[in-house]
Amino acid sequence: MKLANRSLYLQARDMIYELINDNLEPMDKIPSEQKLSNQLGVSRNTIREAIRTLEQEGFLFSRQGVGTFVIGSKSSLKTNISTLESSTNIIKAHGYNPGTKNVISEVQSATSERKKILSLRKDQNEIFYIERVRTANEDPVVYVEDYIPYRLGMEHEYQEIYYESLLEFLENFDLNVSFSVCSIKAVISDEKIASKLQLSEQSALLLLKQTHYSNTGIPVLYSDSYYLSDNFEFNVIRKRG
Repeated sequence: MKLANRSLYLQARDMIYELINDNLEPMDKIPSEQKLSNQLGVSRNTIREAIRTLEQEGFLFSRQGVGTFVIGSKSSLKTNISTLESSTNIIKAHGYNPGTKNVISEVQSATSERKKILSLRKDQNEIFYIERVRTANEDPVVYVEDYIPYRLGMEHEYQEIYYESLLEFLENFDLNVSFSVCSIKAVISDEKIASKLQLSEQSALLLLKQTHYSNTGIPVLYSDSYYLSDNFEFNVIRKRG
């Protein structure tokens, strides 16, 4: 089956993903760029860009002169942890409909810990707090708590014009995220998180603690994100030095 004329690399990405999902197992080698180019009726440059996208999403790993291999399991929502990607895009990339529910947002007094993490000035005493549950096909998969340096009007903007993408919301207040520093730890759900994620028993979670920075190194967002470990898989390629 060939793609439509002048197909975009994302269409090629979807077709290669379908090939992976239907026919290949972890550590299987995918067909060569030339073979995929012939099969899909697009240029090798388009195939190369599609493969690069799947590498960023955590599906593939390429070794120059050797080939490109499938990594990870098929059942999890995967992403390459070295790429800053939103939960919305991770969920979309795997063919699910992303959603949000149980949203709470309010202006809070900043604790000394939050002031330190967000590098707030002494006269900056307020943060904008958001908590929400992210869903995939309406099933809860992530519980997130976000802490943002407060800007006048944030609460009204967020509550009146709901933003699926928090990064887009931040850009309206000149808080542009360029990179993040992330730590990952395994935790067990407590009563609060179990309620948010509709868990009937204690479950293993992956907690991502992330400080997001502008391109000048100023903290613009801190978040605690609790991912169901049965649903999410974060990959990183470690190369020998």
